[in-house]
Amino acid sequence: MPWRYPIFDLDYGEEERRAVIEVIQSGWITQGPKTLEYEEKLASCFGVKYALATSSGTTALHLAYLAAGIHPGMKVIVPSLTFVATVTPLLWIGARPLFADIHSLKYPNISPESVEKLAPEADAIVFVHYAGFPDFIQDILEIARKYNLILIEDASHAIGTKINGKFAGTFGQVSAFSTFSNKNLSTGEGGFILTNDKKIFKKAKLLRSHGMTTTSYSKFSGNHPLYDVVEIGFNYRITEIHAALGIVQLEKLEQKNEKRQELVKKYRNKLKDLEGLIIPFENFGNSANYIFPVVMPETTDREKVIDKMAEAGIQTSIHYPPIHKFTAFLRLFGDIELPITEEYARRTLTLPLYPSLNPQDIAYITDAFKRSIH
Repeated sequence: MPWRYPIFDLDYGEEERRAVIEVIQSGWITQGPKTLEYEEKLASCFGVKYALATSSGTTALHLAYLAAGIHPGMKVIVPSLTFVATVTPLLWIGARPLFADIHSLKYPNISPESVEKLAPEADAIVFVHYAGFPDFIQDILEIARKYNLILIEDASHAIGTKINGKFAGTFGQVSAFSTFSNKNLSTGEGGFILTNDKKIFKKAKLLRSHGMTTTSYSKFSGNHPLYDVVEIGFNYRITEIHAALGIVQLEKLEQKNEKRQELVKKYRNKLKDLEGLIIPFENFGNSANYIFPVVMPETTDREKVIDKMAEAGIQTSIHYPPIHKFTAFLRLFGDIELPITEEYARRTLTLPLYPSLNPQDIAYITDAFKRSIH
């Protein structure tokens, strides 16, 4: 159905159109000079030494895990309240996820207490900045240091989030981001890695393109067609078109995130008096505000709310069904209990959030939401 208010809306304009046309006219559309420019701008923007663009957020995570030293048999602490791609690359490697619970319905990031319990048997931690919020990253960093664990950030929700002037994605040894269509920085498909570790960067870069010592663009633009394969790698390359889109989107990122913050403030003001409703995270100014999730009153029938919102032309979503309850994971690991995660997943609902919304739109959506609950 055509939504009056979809859950997200693509924010592209003339700049993106021109960037794509320029790449097509250049005659080189796979990974090349535009990708290098994009990576340099990413590293400069986020204040790190190295950035590596990839074909998706999932491939960025896979490369980040491998380059950071995750190998078969290792145990990695992860949240269950995340998109499944946070965990699946660990299974490809042969590592075992250890699911930690979230802190609370109000702070649905991975709980330091839950992580601390698992830390003695773990080798690494993956911290997901859920909805763009960095809450507890400092605590998790201290636990990682205490137990000598690898810390990897899945910062796909947090493109532009800052904590005391430091960007999300710059706390661990390496971080991975998605630039899927609905992300704050959108290239349609794509992702990237950030790190200050030269060894991690070189390993990820090598694995990104079949473990080859020479790229296709280097062979095209030079006189040395010979190459070696020194690792068993993958084809996780990004295209020049996606890189060009990323450059344009990166220039707009700060302005778009500021608009998201304004919209979230209006959302919170409109819904603050709704009895029994929980709006996660208080410091929304400390976030990229990728999505706007709420936790509905305990006795609310969520399916009816979803249907009523749809009747009003408003698309809603659920971020996320818990990974440990998916059929494939029940088959692999049995029935794990994460009571707070499960309660959150049962009651949460995500409302539309994207920069082209205005105050009148927020008023319409929140009025419809209140009616739906009542």
